[in-house]
Amino acid sequence: MAISGWSTAFAVGDYNGSVGARSNQLAGDTGNVAGNRYNMDLSFDYHRHRPGLWEKRFRFNALVNDERAIMYSVNEAYVTNRWGRSEIQIGRAILDWSDVDSHWSFGKINHRQNFNYFEPGQEGLIGITFKRRHAVGFRYHLFATPIYVPEMNPSLDYDKSKGTITSKNPWAKPPARTARISSTDVPIFYDIDYPQIPEVVFRPSAGFNLGWENKHWEGGFYYLRKPENNVSTQVEVSVANDLSVVNAKITPKFYYHDIYGGNLRWKNKDVTIYTSAIAIRPNTNPDKSSGEVEYTQLDLEKRREDYVGGGIAQENDELGMGFDYVARLSPFDRAEDILAEDPRWNQAFHGWIRYTFSSHFSASFDGKYDTLTSDRLVMFQANYYPMRMLALNAGVNMIGTPRSGKSYWSPYTNNDAVYAGLRYLF
Repeated sequence: MAISGWSTAFAVGDYNGSVGARSNQLAGDTGNVAGNRYNMDLSFDYHRHRPGLWEKRFRFNALVNDERAIMYSVNEAYVTNRWGRSEIQIGRAILDWSDVDSHWSFGKINHRQNFNYFEPGQEGLIGITFKRRHAVGFRYHLFATPIYVPEMNPSLDYDKSKGTITSKNPWAKPPARTARISSTDVPIFYDIDYPQIPEVVFRPSAGFNLGWENKHWEGGFYYLRKPENNVSTQVEVSVANDLSVVNAKITPKFYYHDIYGGNLRWKNKDVTIYTSAIAIRPNTNPDKSSGEVEYTQLDLEKRREDYVGGGIAQENDELGMGFDYVARLSPFDRAEDILAEDPRWNQAFHGWIRYTFSSHFSASFDGKYDTLTSDRLVMFQANYYPMRMLALNAGVNMIGTPRSGKSYWSPYTNNDAVYAGLRYLF
């Protein structure tokens, strides 16, 4: 559920969008983190869908923060041709294959926009999708592409001369600047061996989605083999004899994984109930035999992941509300998996509500709580539309993490915001 979806409120013809600015520091030091103090953003959505003609879609978002870091996302850019019970879609499109993946922003199938982690959004995969429905309710989708584009946000900044990796984005997680060796903080000098563009781009993916549906029920199973959405790294570390520097040579890697799972949905008017499962199986586990790679604090280890979830939602023009749950079934031991990324969610609940009081005022609330780690994400937003093309908003985004500081969300615990913004709608 997107808490800040403005632009669909006042669509004009085949396109809509918005441009605006926001300050995150309305309450003391809250939001006083470089890159999180204020921002400006732009969204644009062109969607032309006429009977008998090719459907066209182009959706774009951009944001610049107080550190002048520019992020952009081509969320979708595709054309679709339909005939009979068949259709073919060409370009960048979101695959609606896994409810648990999209609801909890795991980012295993589709990419994430990742301007912030409160609302990561989705980016589609570039490729060709063929869809076919049969009269008895059976349907199948086939996806294939020779092209791979990794997630672009949030980005890191590499200074080759200084050997440093930093970021102007508070949602990025740069590697360690120093290593603690013999009670001394030793600087780390990074050397990145960038691959050639063809070595990155030309990596094929393929998958299928088989299912059945009728007026109220829809169920299906999918399988997808593709490169991971995030770039992985291979690290070689050496320590100078005089402990003056730690040299870390980083080689970006693009590993494949297999993804499979299924969904079962029931719909009746504006009510949807779903259950969903997803399994991720990495094909490669990088070499981490040298204990010195721990100095970089990079998440190198790959692990299998299994999640199941479900939820219920009601949505119409006036009211939207829902409740979701997700459970991680795969094992994870932080003491043993020291080089693996912490699970984003483990055993978590999610509740949200959106209400439109009038044509001038609406409000929304969204909260997530992980019972295993005590991670909390809370969002509240109030919107006021003094005129058709102008919107004012104010709200709160808060992150709560365990006191141990050991969870996926712990590095971002200061990225709270008490904000207000102004937006022009078109």
